Amino acid sequence: MEPVTQLSFPFGDLPVELALLILKHAAQPSFSQTEPYKSKNPYSFAFALCLVSKEVRKTVLPEILHTVLLPQFHNVTAFVDALRMQEAYAQQGHQFKFDYTKYIRRMWLGRFNGSLPGPSLPGLYPNALGPMPPGPDLSPLAPVLLAVPSIAVDFENVGLLSGCLFYASKSRVDNHEGSPALYDQKTLTVTGFECMTREWSSFTKTVHGAAFLASLSHVISITYTMGERNRHVLRLCHSSNKCKIYQLPEWMERAPFRSLQTFSLPIPHSAHHLAECELSSTDMKVEVSTFSVSKLSSRQRTLGIRTIRETMSFNGPLALSYPGRSSSSCILCQDWLQAWACGLGT
Repeated sequence: MEPVTQLSFPFGDLPVELALLILKHAAQPSFSQTEPYKSKNPYSFAFALCLVSKEVRKTVLPEILHTVLLPQFHNVTAFVDALRMQEAYAQQGHQFKFDYTKYIRRMWLGRFNGSLPGPSLPGLYPNALGPMPPGPDLSPLAPVLLAVPSIAVDFENVGLLSGCLFYASKSRVDNHEGSPALYDQKTLTVTGFECMTREWSSFTKTVHGAAFLASLSHVISITYTMGERNRHVLRLCHSSNKCKIYQLPEWMERAPFRSLQTFSLPIPHSAHHLAECELSSTDMKVEVSTFSVSKLSSRQRTLGIRTIRETMSFNGPLALSYPGRSSSSCILCQDWLQAWACGLGT
């Protein structure tokens, strides 16, 4: 019996252009992985490739920066530290300088489990009584965040977005810059507990907040009400079979969306044919479906079941249910971070 010949692939013998193309493809974050992001960082392999060489780093960084996930506050501060390092590199003409703003297309700002720990960013706490305790300087985040076409932010942390907007507008005034439009049209995804907090109300009434909201062409709402949260906590979210009336969340109705063309809501659906108002959680999935503003009833601001059926194509990315949860039709049972990272809203 002849010995098995081991084939070797001399990667180093490939043309440089082809080798870099392969590395670029390999560096794409593994957002669709089955492991939780806390257990396995989807950027981990791309980070390792950055250590190979300067040329590989330049090739890999755009793949890392395309979609930036900042689910916890320590992720935000680490990212700001990286931005500050790049500012220093740019001043020194360092070989590692890299313009992050040019490549970031999507950014997720998660829920930070309570108010931010006193970051130094003007306008972050417009309703705060007295001075806030000192904290990290997040000002480098402002110009980067506002250049991102698609932003996702937790409802309870909209103050961070407000602070960045205020800082950017104030910087323009201080630098005596002209008055062209500060914001390009963007997609805004809002997640979390739907509540009319003082921060949101104040944000919509500020000059910078109103200007930002007026520039949006598409809004995605993945928020939930007090009733939905209570049903989820009591594990009753899978027991309802009543028809739900879909309408704009209250926070959207009161926002000054001047350029809004489309909006998206999470709608449970079934692959089976259902008679009107016979929705159940059996074999149900949640999909974010997009509607034209013209589909809204001018009086009730609601969506009829016929409109939902005509509009939903079920071709977009489905929300991913958490393992071990009994209901796949409950909004709170979905892993929206992973669904958004995989392309939700693009």
